Amino acid sequence: MLIKDKNQKAILFVLISFLFFLMAACSDSSDNSDAAEDAEDIEVNEDQTTVAFIPQVVGIPYFTAMEEGGEKAAEELGAQFIFNGPTSTSAAEQAQIMDSLIRRNVDAISLSVLDSSSTNPMISQAKEAGLSVFTADSDSPDSERDIYVAQALDKDLGYELIDRLAAQIDNEGKIGIISGESTVTNLNTWIEYMEERLEAEYPDIEIVDIRYSQGGSSESALTEAQDLMTRHQDVDGLVAVSSTTIPGVAQAVQQAGKAGEVAVIGYGSPETVKPFIESGVMKESILWDAFDLGYLVVWAGVQLAEGNEFEEENDVPGLENPVRYIEEEGVLLLGPPLLINEDNVDDFDF
Repeated sequence: MLIKDKNQKAILFVLISFLFFLMAACSDSSDNSDAAEDAEDIEVNEDQTTVAFIPQVVGIPYFTAMEEGGEKAAEELGAQFIFNGPTSTSAAEQAQIMDSLIRRNVDAISLSVLDSSSTNPMISQAKEAGLSVFTADSDSPDSERDIYVAQALDKDLGYELIDRLAAQIDNEGKIGIISGESTVTNLNTWIEYMEERLEAEYPDIEIVDIRYSQGGSSESALTEAQDLMTRHQDVDGLVAVSSTTIPGVAQAVQQAGKAGEVAVIGYGSPETVKPFIESGVMKESILWDAFDLGYLVVWAGVQLAEGNEFEEENDVPGLENPVRYIEEEGVLLLGPPLLINEDNVDDFDF
């Protein structure tokens, strides 16, 4: 039957849109419960110290490298390592997984914080249950976490990126920032330090816009970068503030034919940035060794679970350099930021 009345058509459109919304919500809910169910299915070995890590998202090279590093540490330390996280950035799903792990009574739980308001209550719950709980990769300093396993100091990461970008654009011009989700703790902290560095050292560099990609996805980052360059056609540089947003930002510059004209830099893994360094879209990326970070997470979890105290300088088996412990901040520091460029991009496999 044909619908001729405009009001009837409008109502039909709203109903169909609402139906699609419900279907999408149900799909997301199913995905969230699947991850928590996976945690329930894991057999916890009571004869070993069990350390769990919840990444921000699974299936990307960066967190896969952390998983591999954690597995290596568990093998060498005689521990059990559980790696379980959401398939898309979801603080709610992280909280569900934490709840499952607490009920499984693992010895230590670590997570890369997406949204502290969602996960801080679960950190408190884990502490009440008598578990060791700590953050890694992304912190929540106002939580009850025992320590933060930091890849590098947030200040150093923010400052280093701005220093490298400023050198590329001759210390002046306009830049835009494309970040992941607007609630992600570590990304927002790095941006704050970028702004601080610009204000103190680079008065001739202006941030024209800060954009946030939906779900931290490359596709959303591509759209945001394209729109930013359309609105600010004289932009000189773009910052991608997560490994997942780098492909979208770099592709936007590449598709616009502005490689070498608009500088692109970000926090990206070697495998992520390699094609863009080779094509000339990017010169450098700032990161750290994700494999070593995963190794340190498991080592730290074992020390916490067994009641061992950290020294100011810690010799960690499997890591080349001593690991510093900043007691007043509760930070276990892997080391300084790693600069990735054409000279060393092939030296890593993540």
